[in-house]
Amino acid sequence: DLNTIEHIDKKLIRRVRMLVIILVIMTGVLIYEVYISRIHVLLLLLGIALGTAVGFFAGRMFSIEWHVEKRKVIGRLDRLGIVVLVLYIGFSIALHWIFEYWLTGAILSAFTFSFVEGAMLGRILSMRLNIRRVLVEEGKIQE
Repeated sequence: DLNTIEHIDKKLIRRVRMLVIILVIMTGVLIYEVYISRIHVLLLLLGIALGTAVGFFAGRMFSIEWHVEKRKVIGRLDRLGIVVLVLYIGFSIALHWIFEYWLTGAILSAFTFSFVEGAMLGRILSMRLNIRRVLVEEGKIQE
C-alpha cells in the first residue's frame, strides 16, 4: 500500500522484497523438482506446512519496531534474534540429513525444497504481520 510504505524503513522493504524474490525462484525450482521426482502432492504440502511453521518462528530473528527519530518501522537483529538465526541456520544445514531417514533420492530433494519454500513463506508472513502490528500500534493504519 502506497500510504503505508512511507512509514517503513528502506532496508526493511529491501529485506522483504529479497525474500519474495527468493520465494519466487524457489517456486520455480520446486516445480522443476516435483516434475522430475513425481513427489506426491500431500508430501509436498506437508513440507510447505512444516517449513511455514519454522519460517514463522524464524521471522522472530528480526525485531520489528517503531523508530521514534526516523518515524518509520525498522527491523533489527537483537540477542534473541541472533539465537533464532543460529538455530535456523543449523536446522537448514541439517535439514537434508534429518529427512533422509524417511525419504530418499529425488523425493528427498523435492521435499527439502518444499520445506525451504515454506520457511521463506513463513518468514515473509511473520515480517508482514509484525510490520502491520507496529503500524497499527502507532496509528499509521487502521486494523
